[in-house]
Amino acid sequence: MAKKDIPIEILEAAKELFFKHGFKRISIEDICNKAEVSRRTFYVYYENKTNLLIKLLEHIYEENLQEILAINNSELPFSEKLIQITNYNIAELEKMTPEFLADIHDPSFVEVRQHYESKQEHWKTFTHNCFTEAQKRGEIRADLDIDFLQRFINYVIRAFKNEEIRKRYPDTIILMRKVADMIFYGILGKN
Repeated sequence: MAKKDIPIEILEAAKELFFKHGFKRISIEDICNKAEVSRRTFYVYYENKTNLLIKLLEHIYEENLQEILAINNSELPFSEKLIQITNYNIAELEKMTPEFLADIHDPSFVEVRQHYESKQEHWKTFTHNCFTEAQKRGEIRADLDIDFLQRFINYVIRAFKNEEIRKRYPDTIILMRKVADMIFYGILGKN
């Protein structure tokens, strides 16, 4: 019988509970019960619930990075890569409840915001390089200003937190699809 990887068991239990109920509503006791470990065992591997969340976000980030790199390194045309990456991101978001997304984007949650911001810098560099390379290969418009595109995308992502927009489009997935359609197809539609 294979030995349990206790830190991963705790991480997976937390992921399931957080995604379903949000971060704030789940206690360490809930996580321990789900993972079938004691509180004492929990504290051997994690300092507290926030530390566990940051480790979980890091784990998710690494999984997503590997999947996106696999798509990006495939032989698909750039347009298909964009569609697959967007669909992958939306599918990942669909696994999370609005409660969880609201909890991790709470501006008062400083540790999580700092973690998120550190990862954003990597994504900005990665996406800039992807768009620049696609432009060199002639797969996107030669006159497209990549820096402007990135700033526009970042502006749109920040708009997801705008209260007026959240009221009109409370479902993040639907909003994300609308944004992707607008960025990829503009007002003239699909070719």
